[in-house]
Amino acid sequence: MMKHLPKLALLLGLPLLIVSCRKQTNSDQVNDPVPGLPLATQIGANTLGFLLNGVPWVPAGNNGTANLSIDFDPGFSNGIFGISAYRFITGSKSSFGIGVDSLNFLTVPFTRRLTPTSIYRAGFSKFDSCILYSHYDSVFSDGILTITKLDRTVRIISGEFNFNLSGLGCDTVFITNGRFDLKF
Repeated sequence: MMKHLPKLALLLGLPLLIVSCRKQTNSDQVNDPVPGLPLATQIGANTLGFLLNGVPWVPAGNNGTANLSIDFDPGFSNGIFGISAYRFITGSKSSFGIGVDSLNFLTVPFTRRLTPTSIYRAGFSKFDSCILYSHYDSVFSDGILTITKLDRTVRIISGEFNFNLSGLGCDTVFITNGRFDLKF
């Protein structure tokens, strides 16, 4: 009997092991995981990221200033916010900006369309080459910005964005799966 005890324990323990395993469901998964990007959260995580022509882009490097910053002013232009970020890594330098005004008249969540004349602005530049900002006459822009959270008490603003920019002499920039979650 003693020499069969390990086999008996294995046979009895195997069903328990099988029953305790379960398949991961969609509800177990993290909110919108995109490899290389921060999660789409609303907790003031101080994150920003997007896919730039399908490649993950997050702020990186240092030029002596913060590589991610936010400006929020409820008293200027009926409430404005703007995000600036840059990425300085070996062989690549680029910057990003997005912003909107008239926040004081909008109820969250809200979506704004990016057009050349919209109240929201977006931009992307590769230093020493193309500079594309949505409010430039020579730049075509199209996209959306959605503010998913604006909590003035705990000072958090979160949102999502997608847009493209194109101009003479520059490759079209496709920014997709954009997300930010910042404290202001």
